Amino acid sequence: MKPISAETFEKLKAIDSCTVANAIEKFGVRPDTWGYTGPEIRSLFPEMGVMLGYAVTSVMGPREVGEQGWRQGWLDYTQAIEDSPKPAVCVIEDSPLWPMQGALVGEVMATCMKALGALGCLTNGAVRDLEQVREMGFQYLASGVIVSHGQVKFHSVGRPVRLGRLEVRPGDLIHADLHGAVVIPPECADEIADAAQKILEREAEIMEVAKAPGFKAADLRRFY
Repeated sequence: MKPISAETFEKLKAIDSCTVANAIEKFGVRPDTWGYTGPEIRSLFPEMGVMLGYAVTSVMGPREVGEQGWRQGWLDYTQAIEDSPKPAVCVIEDSPLWPMQGALVGEVMATCMKALGALGCLTNGAVRDLEQVREMGFQYLASGVIVSHGQVKFHSVGRPVRLGRLEVRPGDLIHADLHGAVVIPPECADEIADAAQKILEREAEIMEVAKAPGFKAADLRRFY
């Protein structure tokens, strides 16, 4: 998608991912059950807050014993990160050929990714080196942690990927926090922040009524 304005970017970054997901529903651009991660993918560093950036996609999976030239995929992927709009989010699908064989990203790869403009990694696979990666401020949203890198390689770079229930295309705008990740549709990206603010105001009003002395179920009728 075309990069959003700096003003819109800052507005979106100030909103939690749950409210962003709620706001997207208001525009009817996709089914309400699409466009976000499930519970199998979680933030490993929830204290880092919102991660907002453009997807750089790839698929990683097993390689053959003794296979030559497999590192070329990593070079292709780092070039894709460098060429991406910034900030970038590394979105990596763990191939179903042998899922969870090994950690797809660790300290060295995360260091390179961050240096090229990536904020973090979103994957349905596993990662490692948590202490070191947390220290550098690189976010992980993953399905697990594995001690070894196993025997993996990049199978593709720059194609649509699927992380469980979520499909991500290259350049998609990813909004993620401790709740998970959601793809912001380009059709309404510029309007999401204002819609989210209206939702927050309405929710605040409902909760104010609910916290008032003598609250009754009937008091909710005017909101619905």
